[in-house]
Amino acid sequence: MPQSSSSLPNTLYLSLITIDLQAKVPLYRQIYSGLRSAIINDQLTAGTKLPSTRDLAKIWGVSRNTLRNGFDQLIAEGYLEAIVGKGTFVADQHDLLTSKTPVDLDQQQERIRPISVIGTHLEPFGQALHNPSQYSSTDFAIGIPDYEAFPHKLWARMVNRAQRRLQVDEDSRYNVHGLLKLRQAITSYLVSARGVQCTAEQIDIVPGSSVGMMVATLALLNRGDKVWMENPGYISIDGLFWYRGAKPCYVPIDEKGLNVQYGIEHAPDAKVAYVTPSHQYPLGITMTRERRHQLIDWAGRSSMWIFEDDYDSEFRYDSPPITALQGLDIHNRVIYFGTFSKILLPDIRMAYVVLPPDLVDVYTGVKLPLSISTPTVMQEALTDFMLEGHFVRHIRKMRGHYQERRDALIHAIRTYLKDEAYMGDVGGGMHMTVYLADHQNEDQAVQIARQVGIAALSLSSFNQSAQPQDNRKGIVFGFANVTPLKIDQTIKRFAAELKKKNRAH
Repeated sequence: MPQSSSSLPNTLYLSLITIDLQAKVPLYRQIYSGLRSAIINDQLTAGTKLPSTRDLAKIWGVSRNTLRNGFDQLIAEGYLEAIVGKGTFVADQHDLLTSKTPVDLDQQQERIRPISVIGTHLEPFGQALHNPSQYSSTDFAIGIPDYEAFPHKLWARMVNRAQRRLQVDEDSRYNVHGLLKLRQAITSYLVSARGVQCTAEQIDIVPGSSVGMMVATLALLNRGDKVWMENPGYISIDGLFWYRGAKPCYVPIDEKGLNVQYGIEHAPDAKVAYVTPSHQYPLGITMTRERRHQLIDWAGRSSMWIFEDDYDSEFRYDSPPITALQGLDIHNRVIYFGTFSKILLPDIRMAYVVLPPDLVDVYTGVKLPLSISTPTVMQEALTDFMLEGHFVRHIRKMRGHYQERRDALIHAIRTYLKDEAYMGDVGGGMHMTVYLADHQNEDQAVQIARQVGIAALSLSSFNQSAQPQDNRKGIVFGFANVTPLKIDQTIKRFAAELKKKNRAH
């Protein structure tokens, strides 16, 4: 039965809330918070009738409108109940809306965090990303291009011009696959520079390679289907297959690239093979021609699809670019993924997929409900950038630019780390794997690297199976976003700290 307001002296309400006229918090929020706290903590129990708004306004020295705003919020959230002709009462069911008893955070999380198998598997990667000590610097980060070398003013002009043109150009209207003229420009580039066999109708524009892979994964795989994954390899792509409920088979990488025979023996019924044949991620190995043909032949005979991730093949320094795996495919089993994030800037958020002709319809059907698109103005600007020759000139410029930095890293490692480490394949790309000598501790080396400002990753962090198939220890360095002088200085400091730590032990 409701208590009368006379049983609760007005001085109680004066003590419940402290009105601060100087605070940035609005007065009605102060009233709302104070009354809500009193209700939760049982200072005002269920059924208690509150004084009239006229009386409370006088008690707290506020206007009745301010008071009503606070009351209205409490009524809306179920803490108070207004009964016509009777007054305002503390609602009986407030204890159902919020917990009055503090709960240990770990126990609370166990109760309110039911997460999926996928979430459990991938949560450690989120934890690592948000660990403040993980990446104190972006220097030497993998896959980060040199922002300063990008022609920002030229690109801004392209974007501004594209924005103006969008207002009158009917050809720029939305197309699920992207602008036709951009797809035509990409086709011309891929045919001449990468040996890809395709038409513009086979190309789909996406906001990132992983987005295109997600669509392809949804289109081609059922839950429980097996997938070949490179080991060591790209952890994030492994996550995409986890999303689909696929079963990965981790295929080792040797000096010739993906060990195709291992995959055939351990998962002959796999539906997809994910590979980075031109510049294996992270080891940098180029898959031999023999292995390429072996993989394509097996895919043709076993009806397996191949996801070719060609993420930074434009940057080869000691030989011409290797022909894409897709260009050798006579069975139409290769889905080719390319990106502009490494060549230009990650901020542009543009990539593309080259589909076998017989997959275009099913891929499109899967993509449509996802409402995936890339801003048309960016597509227009990139089209101009390619058609006017800026794209190819930029690639040539950056190839020489990054080769200078790669050479500086090679020199620094040979000079300062000759007894501590040795290099893997360094023929191309924007990163290299540096293998540690037997007496080195990988975790310790990575920790020291980060202390001197290197966004280093351990080679073991790319391992994807419980039993590593490559037992070598190493560190993976990016070099595209660091000047030659800074490369030399930082590696020299890293080597000195590494040797100091070894002497201490």
